[in-house]
Amino acid sequence: MNEILTKTIEEMADMEFDCGCGKKHRIDIKHIYVGENVYNRILDVAKEILPKEILLVSDNNTYKALGKCVENELTESGYKVNNIILVSDGDLIPDEKAIGRVLVEVNNETELIVAVGSGSINDICRIISAKIHIPYVIMGTAPSMDGYASTVSPLIIDGAKVTYPGTNPYAIIADSNIMKDAPFEMICAGFGDILGKYTALSDWRLSNTIYNEYFCDTTEKLVRNAMYKCFENIEGAVKRDVKAIEYISEALILSGIAMTLSGNSRPASGAEHHLSHYWEIDKLSRKLEHPLHGNSVGVGTVISAWLYKKLNIEERFGIETPVPEIIINLLNSIGAKSNPKALGIEKELFHRSVIHALEIRPRYTILQYAKTENMLEEYANELTNLFYGE
Repeated sequence: MNEILTKTIEEMADMEFDCGCGKKHRIDIKHIYVGENVYNRILDVAKEILPKEILLVSDNNTYKALGKCVENELTESGYKVNNIILVSDGDLIPDEKAIGRVLVEVNNETELIVAVGSGSINDICRIISAKIHIPYVIMGTAPSMDGYASTVSPLIIDGAKVTYPGTNPYAIIADSNIMKDAPFEMICAGFGDILGKYTALSDWRLSNTIYNEYFCDTTEKLVRNAMYKCFENIEGAVKRDVKAIEYISEALILSGIAMTLSGNSRPASGAEHHLSHYWEIDKLSRKLEHPLHGNSVGVGTVISAWLYKKLNIEERFGIETPVPEIIINLLNSIGAKSNPKALGIEKELFHRSVIHALEIRPRYTILQYAKTENMLEEYANELTNLFYGE
């Protein structure tokens, strides 16, 4: 009944199964390839679809990392490729301009979109795929975020972050030899995003315990197993070991699959993400650069774990909760930021976020619990003094 736990990530593609939670789960991703030298599996995917024309989308960095190689493989195999490189001075922003730039390249012969990149490229191509009903493949270039298998696209529209419904990729291709060469800050971000699942799962279990919210033990185990495998291989990740990077890539993809299984982002996103989103929205509103999503999530996980410890949740409810000191050690071990001040979050913004991040979305987390205990403002003061001094 819970056979997914015994499958490799490749075997999970296009899988349907009855679960102990009472639901029939389905994974609507046709192929998942993770490992060394899997980039050329794009030829197998193209052979299935036989597109008249392929729209290849990358940016100036990801084209050099993988896009040019993919373009050569496809053209040498006889496919017509329309190659578009999104050029930006800094980080690529998934906004109206970028979406429009890709969309104007779509024509009557476009039958497959191949996205080469990570977060922004994936989000841009996913929303376009969903709107025009053309399948897309994501070829990852960095293990930086958990959106590869997601069905939503967080975009920047009119200067604000808005999440739009999208679609599953037809295939995910994550070549470890490419992923390991990503900027190390992006590898740290991916690790931080994975670390956030620790408190996200605790929040999900807390809501299940208090409000009887739907909970799936199989989904929890899937995420937790992948998470622990990454923790055990931190040293390898620091050395850019291919296998360690593969574990991070798999865990990030599995997080997206877990969201599909549960029907929402519960297994992957809790208070730590609400804090991260609060900081990002504030920075965007002031047209300031913000940290990579996963790096913010890692610090948000420290805050959430601290609240769990202060509120004695494990003792009160028997829920497995992370120890903040261990979270800090894990972040420090990989070389990621482990406190909001080092991340570049101003003191006033941090204090405000602890009190108001729960307003980001109506989802029960440790922040709501602290508020019902009338402790949230006191803890905001204590945390601010802890990280910034009085």
